[in-house]
Amino acid sequence: MSTGTPAGVIGLAGRAVRAARAHRAADRDGFLCRDNTAEQWNRWARRARVARTIAAALQVGVDTVVVTDDPQREYRTRDGLVPGDLITVTEHLTGRLWRFIPDNSTPGTAWLLLAPCTGCGAEIPVAHVAGLADLGDYLDRDRDLAPLAEARDDSLHAPGCTFAPTSVKDLRGTSRSARPPHTAGERHVTT
Repeated sequence: MSTGTPAGVIGLAGRAVRAARAHRAADRDGFLCRDNTAEQWNRWARRARVARTIAAALQVGVDTVVVTDDPQREYRTRDGLVPGDLITVTEHLTGRLWRFIPDNSTPGTAWLLLAPCTGCGAEIPVAHVAGLADLGDYLDRDRDLAPLAEARDDSLHAPGCTFAPTSVKDLRGTSRSARPPHTAGERHVTT
């Protein structure tokens, strides 16, 4: 029996199974227990919303996004400490993983891209991302980037890390300048 679907195209059922498998692989207990209590279901539903929001911002399928507990960061709430969100976007064609954490200065609308520190290898915030253009701006190697204040937190780095506020190296390996990211004569587009 022919379904009329071209070879290599994954329909809704295939994407749903792939998403469930990705969530089980990333956080088996969290996924399997997601609806055991109202609190667990609320956390799951909130993370599903986070996944939909960042997927839309980065123009990727929501089935490429998994949100799990961040083992490095906790946040204080009125009910005590809760784990932060670690957002992983997987490019299915290349297998590349992009990791983000929420940007708490703009909750629900922007994130911090994580990348390895060149001094110690720890994952640190390297760029503010509210949309695809922000990620592209970070990846554009034709200009220097100012270091993020969030990346200078000593608790994120291994002891003895050379990453310091006075001598910051570009996380791609080239020196960063102290000049602002945009220079005179550049056209700024705001939406």
